[in-house]
Amino acid sequence: MDFRFYFLKEGTRIYDKSDLFNFFQSNPNVTLEKRLDDRIYIYHHPILNFEAKFIITSKSCIPHLERLSPKFFDVNFLVEFNILLPTYAVELILDIVEEIVRIFKFHIYNQAFEDVSPFRRAMMIKAFDAWKRAYKDNHEEEIAMYNRLDPQTISQVYGYLLRKPKLELLLDKNKVNISNYFFLHAERSRTAFVAITWDGCSSFILPPAVDILYLDDGKNRKYFPMSEVLQKAERLFRPLDGYGIIQMLDVKNTSKLHKILTKEKFAPLTAELKVLSMDKILDI
Repeated sequence: MDFRFYFLKEGTRIYDKSDLFNFFQSNPNVTLEKRLDDRIYIYHHPILNFEAKFIITSKSCIPHLERLSPKFFDVNFLVEFNILLPTYAVELILDIVEEIVRIFKFHIYNQAFEDVSPFRRAMMIKAFDAWKRAYKDNHEEEIAMYNRLDPQTISQVYGYLLRKPKLELLLDKNKVNISNYFFLHAERSRTAFVAITWDGCSSFILPPAVDILYLDDGKNRKYFPMSEVLQKAERLFRPLDGYGIIQMLDVKNTSKLHKILTKEKFAPLTAELKVLSMDKILDI
């Protein structure tokens, strides 16, 4: 199911369509599809791999347009995206919506609103979250096919993924492993776990929200609860200047961490864990 925001304009439906076309054409992450008389500009996030469709239609698509304030005119333009997107992703879509509203002096409408409104991010997110929760309640079988991370964890994961390209420019990848996330889950549970791999000898970046450290040094292949690792070895990590809660294990401390992992006792992870793709994780 797609969730929609509609664009309207006060006092007139006239705006410079060529400027709107140019706005999308100047974005390298946007492609154009034409469907009969409709123009569909598809925004694809190059890192987080989600889409939003900005659709210029040949006729009005606003439900019950006659109920809205008559001073606003439908400009036959809307944005739609998957109702199951994490709220963090929707915030990024709203960054684009906000810029469009500013440039073209549009207003916004959604069926959750009482009437047409100026761009109000908090209200728009509240409407999206309410529709998403209602969808979850009415489609339990579909939702059960997905795993879950809480919204704060997804925000931290997405935030790191967005900053990772800058880390790759800042740090020598031959000397420091810029950790990649992977995701795990246990059968009969919707809970997802955030994990990284360590080779046992390299300096590496410890991103936020990691639940599990997977040691693969050629001899040992084992999962460790990250909270317990930090209880025993937090002193070995240091904050990465300018990168908030992202931490780093310097090369001088790699042997110390390896010794802790291989010599000390850790609580066993008893559940059988399976790898999970990020597109199978929701924040509800």
